[in-house]
Amino acid sequence: MKKILLLFLSILIIQTCVFAKDKLLFDFPNDGWHMITSPDGVTSKKCFVPYNQTADNYTEMLIFNEKVLKNKEISAMAVLQKQLGKDRNNFIDIAPKYISRDFDDAMVTWCSKFKNTCVVERAFKGNQGVVLAIYINKAPHYSQNMFGQWSNILENVKVFDGIRPPANVIELD
Repeated sequence: MKKILLLFLSILIIQTCVFAKDKLLFDFPNDGWHMITSPDGVTSKKCFVPYNQTADNYTEMLIFNEKVLKNKEISAMAVLQKQLGKDRNNFIDIAPKYISRDFDDAMVTWCSKFKNTCVVERAFKGNQGVVLAIYINKAPHYSQNMFGQWSNILENVKVFDGIRPPANVIELD
């Protein structure tokens, strides 16, 4: 009986380790960014806004989310295409412009003049699935180089594979 119980517990522990999500290594561009609950109620999304902004009154938001796929052959580009389909449902006037079209690490930008919103989205392969890193700006200043700045920032998001994480690690659920 003890052996069966130990076997059962070991299987549960192994399954927990197998389904653990990735950890992301990321440095915020400046101080004050803090985590909030996702405005759409999805608990697996890690959402961050700058100082003095909340889920109800943000103008900028960073979202990190991991899509764990049953079929490991699905590329990051395919996940980004699916995300763009969701975006087109909410922002009908967008015309995405690709920064990178790599199947395992794709990045796109788009703006909606109707809703005065600009977005930089990156999808890349993690250890457990495809990670989406999204920057949303609901009050863009078109004169500033927002796309260049934020595409460089999102390009530096990496999966953390070390044992002892530094302070700038975001754990995905």
